[in-house]
Amino acid sequence: MRGPFTTVCVWTLAIALLSYGIASGAEAEGGGEASFSEKVGDGARKIGQAIADGIKKTAKKIEDKHVPEKVERKFKKAADKTAEGFGKAEKKIKQKLAD
Repeated sequence: MRGPFTTVCVWTLAIALLSYGIASGAEAEGGGEASFSEKVGDGARKIGQAIADGIKKTAKKIEDKHVPEKVERKFKKAADKTAEGFGKAEKKIKQKLAD
């Protein structure tokens, strides 16, 4: 799960840097960069779409593996064990106080 998140962050950073560079380059050199800017903008949109598709695929995989249900079962099991431990502790305390 950490890999897709890292990939999204890296691509977002790259797109932001490209956008900043294009904007400052267009201001410095004039209108001759319009076609280059359009090409980079199209590339950025394609990259954004690829990132969105990757996130959708990852979400689908998580859903298919029933991760939320597995986590819920583990939490329930942990809660049951904790309740059982508190019940045993309560019995021991009552025994000590009764003695």
